[in-house]
Amino acid sequence: MKHLLFMILLMLPSMQGLAQTKKTAQTKTPQTVIKKTVVVTKPNTAAKKEATPQPTCGYLCNVPLPYMPQKLDVLFIGNSFSIDTSAALPELFRSMNISNVNVYVLYRGASSMKQHYESFKNEEKVYEFYRYNQSGEQLLEKGVSIGDVMRRYAYDVVVFQQYSLESGDYNTYEPYLAKLIQAYNITKQAARTTFAFNETWAYASNYKNIAKYKTPTTMWKNICTSVKKMKSDSGIDIVIPCGTAVQNARNVELLNVDNELTRDGTHINLYAGRYLLACTFFETIIAPCMNYNLRDDRTIYGKNTDIGQVTDENRRLLQNCARLAVANNYEISEFAGL
Repeated sequence: MKHLLFMILLMLPSMQGLAQTKKTAQTKTPQTVIKKTVVVTKPNTAAKKEATPQPTCGYLCNVPLPYMPQKLDVLFIGNSFSIDTSAALPELFRSMNISNVNVYVLYRGASSMKQHYESFKNEEKVYEFYRYNQSGEQLLEKGVSIGDVMRRYAYDVVVFQQYSLESGDYNTYEPYLAKLIQAYNITKQAARTTFAFNETWAYASNYKNIAKYKTPTTMWKNICTSVKKMKSDSGIDIVIPCGTAVQNARNVELLNVDNELTRDGTHINLYAGRYLLACTFFETIIAPCMNYNLRDDRTIYGKNTDIGQVTDENRRLLQNCARLAVANNYEISEFAGL
């Protein structure tokens, strides 16, 4: 009996420790288990399909106009509308004493860009070559080819233009404009050339060929649409907006002389009309290159008996029509008569 009691007393401390351990285990704060949720996002293939494509600069990246060159040489590849655009430039040059600008016109009547391309390919000597500068208009050569003229001088700017009847039909522009640019690039002397495009004007409402477009306004709108697409597709980002300048002037009673500012329903009036086009060309090309201000011009163009004589009375209005067209190539402005 004594032996049994002795054994119990020996085991008692161990049993107390075990009980304490169990109690501690039961009262221990349980750990919180945080489950992580992984969200897998599937790619939105529909969004990829609807994404807007990045704009491009066309098939060429046009270089900027030169700034303050010692002289400026411009080549027009065109027709009679190119002559109309350039003819009054010597008046502005003399008025502002500009002696370092030459505008050359490669002329063949009623030629389209397709015909220019074919003439280059066939080396046809069918052009007249003119120069406009402070000295006036000079016929430099007859029976010259387009390739000969392209390689003759180091032109800073080359201006293209479509035949007026086809100007409102973009399908007639390409691939001939692209081919003409290639032709120039393989014959040029200049290290760098800026390309520009002359937006022609709509015919008068009584001209027979207006039937293709029905009205002058519709013809002008079609021309603007074609030139916009040309600008996007080609990369030629400098537009000489003669057509819009003419539409501006036609909306000003004092300026809408002759036959809707034309001398024969299609070619521009010899004085106010040609001065307006020269101002548009000047404001687009010459002013930004040479840092001249069109307002400094004081030209009196034509005689008192000439229809559309440019005087102190209408000169500023004509300049306004040109400036507003250059500011917005495809919109008629409400401020043209101010």
